[in-house]
Amino acid sequence: MCGISAVIDRTASPDAVARLMRMHAQIRHRGPDGERFVFIDQRGDALLVRDPAAVPSTPVLAAMAFRRLNVIDLSEAASQPMSSPDGRVWIAFNGEIYNFRELRMRLAANGRAFATHGDTEVALAAYEAWGTRCFEELDGMWGIVIVDLQRRVVVASRDRFGIKPLYWSLDGERILIASEVKQLVAARDERPRAHAPIVAAFLRGNRVPVLDETFFEGITPLPAASFVEISFDAHGAMPSPQTYWNFSAIEPRESSDREYAQCVDEVESRLRHAVATHNVADVNVGYLVSGGLDSSLLAAIAAKDVAPPPAFSFGFRDPRFARFSELPYAESVARKYGLTLHETTFDESWVVANAGRVMRAMDEPVLGIAALAQFRVFELCREHGMTVVIDGEASDEVFAGYPSYQVNLLRDHLDRRDVFSFARELRAMARYEERSSFAIIRDLLARRLAQKRPAQSWLEPSYGRDAARIEAARNALADRGRRSSRVARLLFRDVKWGNVKIILGYTDRVSMASSIEARVPFLDRALVELAFSLPDHFKAGGGQRKRVLRDVARRYLPTDVTERKDRMGFGTPDEQFIRGAMWPDVEARILAVAGAPMFARGAVARFVDDFAARKHNDVRAIWRIYALARWAEEFGVAL
Repeated sequence: MCGISAVIDRTASPDAVARLMRMHAQIRHRGPDGERFVFIDQRGDALLVRDPAAVPSTPVLAAMAFRRLNVIDLSEAASQPMSSPDGRVWIAFNGEIYNFRELRMRLAANGRAFATHGDTEVALAAYEAWGTRCFEELDGMWGIVIVDLQRRVVVASRDRFGIKPLYWSLDGERILIASEVKQLVAARDERPRAHAPIVAAFLRGNRVPVLDETFFEGITPLPAASFVEISFDAHGAMPSPQTYWNFSAIEPRESSDREYAQCVDEVESRLRHAVATHNVADVNVGYLVSGGLDSSLLAAIAAKDVAPPPAFSFGFRDPRFARFSELPYAESVARKYGLTLHETTFDESWVVANAGRVMRAMDEPVLGIAALAQFRVFELCREHGMTVVIDGEASDEVFAGYPSYQVNLLRDHLDRRDVFSFARELRAMARYEERSSFAIIRDLLARRLAQKRPAQSWLEPSYGRDAARIEAARNALADRGRRSSRVARLLFRDVKWGNVKIILGYTDRVSMASSIEARVPFLDRALVELAFSLPDHFKAGGGQRKRVLRDVARRYLPTDVTERKDRMGFGTPDEQFIRGAMWPDVEARILAVAGAPMFARGAVARFVDDFAARKHNDVRAIWRIYALARWAEEFGVAL
């Protein structure tokens, strides 16, 4: 809901404020409704400034700048940075605390008085009451920076799943903290340099495991489910973050097949509660409805429990691209619940004209054109006056929505030498998909073979090889939680180290680029804990993916949505676009960076020529090189 800039300068150098203001200038989109500043002088006294023209030029120990997007409690009293009643603690808070009403009652029962009805003051009071243990009590999404003048520390924290961002960088004796990477790029004096290991992983199309790093050297995210304390008085290296929540500690529960119906009821109840809490706002709330199961279910629950919300979708009316469009399914949901459905689209010329703008919003090159569709649909939401938008992201990784989970369920049966269960599940998959068991096995094998990436002789083999990162990646891939099954380990990896980290970053940045707060109910803490406690075959089982969630959806959605065998999201015709009207721009920009050190000498030009001659069809690699070129151009990055 907002944008944070913070500087901790232990030497109180005179240019700290100037760096803060450069950071602050980068993120007007994150907070168009107001801005305030707080400056901590060398004595440890705080000065609140409301007018950017009145910021001091004197040295400071710490400073925070805040841009506000009004969401809950639109009054001036709820502006930030917000101070405690005695002025000794200051908070800058980006996100939402969904259990703030319950926490407010607990704190009020202990004598705390409140001047606002929003969640920022509750988060501040929780810190005053419980210190850093408060993060264990908060349910929601957040990036928080707290200046505690009594303890002479700055505390920074992120939510359990990293829904809301917080980045940091060491600049001499200064520590810089920000909501977006571009702020830290702007604060530093030197030309930004690409972080070679992640660029190499991106170009190979292999971002997993997703480590705590960015595409810029020297800028890293604060890890999810952690907090860090930065002392005014200590010097030297960055302090180490501390974890306040352990994802792998979720205990499996004993649930027999006889209890499956009860589990469906539990998931429905928990999901309805998540939708209700995520729907709380003093501004307009809209819903993305792609036409898939997940976003459609959230909108349907809101329509039944609250009121039919405005809905937004992306797709193609052009018959050439009809197979990439889910608009007919979104329309089916809209008809059932009387939703007003707004739609948007784009063509090749829009992608060429706007790709650089999207890369700048993203702070990184994106893996596919679908990310631009997500950017465009949030623009549509803003055009219709939305400030909060509910998104169905992360359901696939929480409730087992990919074919890989079914593959691993079959492998689990074979690992246990349970041929009967293997055969039963295979027959169930065949029945559900209305195909033969042989066809199922053939397609599963074909999918695994398709996952093998084509030869990448155009890449310089030694580029980006870093022993420390290789070890960190190996450790991340080995971190599969405490469960023994392949399905459970894959779900754990996909949430903690996999696709969820990428999509959350994309979702925050593309939504905030249009001054919109995106909320993701499928990452409600209690819902995730419930889902991860259930037996594997309640999620991928009975021949279905997302089995338990699909049975919830059957209570709400038309059968043409619940019984779909495919999944798409906001699909885009990447190959048709790139081989079509985009090609002159794609070819020119790729050849312009062909001499960069990550590419083998002369190989990129041959790779491009062979693609144009249809000697290969590695359209994804062509897009990644193009995206890298657009990103580097936007930021002036030294490749």
